[in-house]
Amino acid sequence: MCAALLFGTQLALAQSGTCESTTSASRLGTQVALSALATGLEYQSMARSSTWRMADERAPMAIVADPSSHLHALGSYHLARTAVHTPCADRASRVRAAWKSAGVALAIGTAKEVADGYYNGFSAVDLGVDAMGAGYAVAQAYLPVLEKITPSFSVAPRAFLTTRGPRGALVDYANQTVWLSANVHDLLPLAAAKAWPSPVRLSVGRRAFGGATPSEYVVGLDLDAERLPGNHPAWVHVKNFLHSVRLPGPAIVMSGNGTKSFGLYW
Repeated sequence: MCAALLFGTQLALAQSGTCESTTSASRLGTQVALSALATGLEYQSMARSSTWRMADERAPMAIVADPSSHLHALGSYHLARTAVHTPCADRASRVRAAWKSAGVALAIGTAKEVADGYYNGFSAVDLGVDAMGAGYAVAQAYLPVLEKITPSFSVAPRAFLTTRGPRGALVDYANQTVWLSANVHDLLPLAAAKAWPSPVRLSVGRRAFGGATPSEYVVGLDLDAERLPGNHPAWVHVKNFLHSVRLPGPAIVMSGNGTKSFGLYW
């Protein structure tokens, strides 16, 4: 199903104009492939049911607060971004691309939820969270100032040191943090912006452990890799990817257990 979606989207984008087609196909293919890989790794640790079912969603707000919802919103946002980040100055083209890409992101999210019916159950709440993530990408196309505030993600290295390795890191929520990272330099007035280094972002994050363990709320500084020097094509691709990653940096962590400061927070 994902392959069919990918082919159909590439064809539609190729017919809709140079702006969208030159920037969307390869990005969308990469995002779909990574989504399929992450889903496959997730299912490896689950037992498949013989019957399809709906998820138990009697407490929807608790589901939204669950750390897995963070990943739903983040994944849908980045899928929807595949056709939005274009070099075009034409806002109308950006808006059209955003809606198309958001539609594809939600189609992929729906396909995953249908498959989830044999595992955790089909979740309408998760699909709603997917819509929130994709909707933010659309909002960025309408309001360029939102381009300066990027949903990002970080995983502590210790998450990869378990016997399950990368597969375990996908569900090791205690070592994952979801952020909103702001390019403060671009948001400040011109006079004040001179005092703030362009590559330094201010990031606000949440690490939700689930269950009775209180969540951590984090405020910290990090580097926006996209602002680092160097224009080699391979390096540019790396920088574009790392733009969505909150690189380790100083942070203040607040939780029900008190407030702590870290010189290097993952």
